[in-house]
Amino acid sequence: MNSPHNSTELLSEMIGLIYEAAADLSLWPQLLESMSGYLELSLPEDSAEMLPLSPAEHALIHFLAPHFERAHAIHQQLAEVVEERNLLEKVMNRLPLGAAIIDAQCSTISLNRTLISLLQGNALLKLAAGRLVSTPASALELAVQKILSGVAADEVIRLGDDASSLSLWISRGNLPTNSDASPRRLMVFVASRTSHALSEQGLIALFGLTPAEARLTQKIALGCSLDESAELLEVSKNTAKTLLSRVFGKVGVKRQTELMQAIYASPLWLRNDLKQAGESPLAINGAPPARPASEERCMLLSDGRALYFSDSGDPRGHAVIFMHGIAGSRYLRHPDDGILMREGIRLIIPERPGSGDSDPQPDRRVIDWPQDIAELADHLGLQQFAVLGYSAGTGYALAVAAAMPQRVQTLHLIAAVPPISDMEDLRAYNPVFRMTLFIAKYTPGLLPALMRVMVKDIRKNVYQYLEKIFADAPAQDREVLANPRLRANIATGLRASVQRSEQEIALEVMLTARDWELDLHAIPTPVHIWYGEKDPLVSPAAAQKLATLLPDAELTFVPAAGHYLLYSHWQEILLAIKASR
Repeated sequence: MNSPHNSTELLSEMIGLIYEAAADLSLWPQLLESMSGYLELSLPEDSAEMLPLSPAEHALIHFLAPHFERAHAIHQQLAEVVEERNLLEKVMNRLPLGAAIIDAQCSTISLNRTLISLLQGNALLKLAAGRLVSTPASALELAVQKILSGVAADEVIRLGDDASSLSLWISRGNLPTNSDASPRRLMVFVASRTSHALSEQGLIALFGLTPAEARLTQKIALGCSLDESAELLEVSKNTAKTLLSRVFGKVGVKRQTELMQAIYASPLWLRNDLKQAGESPLAINGAPPARPASEERCMLLSDGRALYFSDSGDPRGHAVIFMHGIAGSRYLRHPDDGILMREGIRLIIPERPGSGDSDPQPDRRVIDWPQDIAELADHLGLQQFAVLGYSAGTGYALAVAAAMPQRVQTLHLIAAVPPISDMEDLRAYNPVFRMTLFIAKYTPGLLPALMRVMVKDIRKNVYQYLEKIFADAPAQDREVLANPRLRANIATGLRASVQRSEQEIALEVMLTARDWELDLHAIPTPVHIWYGEKDPLVSPAAAQKLATLLPDAELTFVPAAGHYLLYSHWQEILLAIKASR
């Protein structure tokens, strides 16, 4: 796409992007960057006027609002179609039979995972240039022609004549098309006696079989003789006979044919225990771990809300209360508690209202958070403690330090997100986050739709989401994601953060963008600010400005570090917290 040279071209690009983003949610970052660029083009270079909105910003919002509304309606319609298609795919993927939808030329429109597995290394049926091709090729082609010409409603063919043979059922069905002129589509179901064994656990649960009896039943159901089954299971023929006799007794039959009838009259044959093809390597190698039971802590606050928190590390160590960022939770931290134990640190991470499992708090403000922390500290018997704020947890950490100067010993901020008071503050952020904060401040009604994109991505495949947000990250941040244990921890924390609706995350963004109602100059607590020199989210100038607003602040720039120095420099940060007591 060519870069526009004036505001008119940029405005035209934005309108186009709004409607493109309705169909492709991944374009939202590009749209936000375009909106940010338009506003910068409309404002003087040295503009640092105190917000509220300038006339240019007002005009942009009013002009684009109807387009956003229409695009949202389009997105809702498309989302319903996608949901129906996804449901169909899920049903197809549960089938133990291979299944495909093809057109008149045998080009594949859809394949289920069982068929993908069957086709791997199979000479009788394969994919060639996107077409389903049989051996001989004429077998499938003739069956398709018969059905499309009206000679038959469906066709059954067999490929091969040995134990590896395949059986195909081709049917016209009643598959919907976009119009009468759309290409006709057919369903193809593929079965192989070697591809699908009945679920061992299902046989045990349904008929009360032992594992050995269930494994024999699997072989019999696949068409093996008793002798073949005994050989495959590496047992004697007499043992196989004894096992089969027990199976007959438990199922209530007397012959193998009756056994097959009993099995295929049950839903067991529909259960597909084959390894699913096409899974993401990250999803296989880095599935989020189960939540540690020791971290499941909860207390009831004075207003009746439930506050969930984690409490890890040295129970007698120096207490540090950690304020997580947007889309954060009590799990989003470095997973090696051995570091906490070695350094004598007790790390407590409360989840803010509406984050993770903590109850929402209607109409809350940043300055309401210290009350929750005071009650938590009393509950844990902490008279004094250090406070650690990460990313968008900055405002909450500062609020606690301002409200409890006698209890907060030191304050440490990692990859801090500073307060926003003028246009220059917004320019300190990268374009996507800058426009997100702008929308949060001035058009909050659009924010839930924007947050829905993020929430949907995290819920659908958190590892793909991580790959996307780390795509342009500096090398040290990429190293964090490459570590399976750290990656799993980040994934667990993110998934826990989106348990509730996107409205709660939208509120977190709005509170970050709006006035925190804090007098930073009056905070007496010593503050240590850590910034990665390669942080792609916030510029170093913002870190320097934040340090000047605090009366007792020390600023440390970490070479080569990015926004995730919470993980890459965790031990170094803990040592500094320990030394500042």
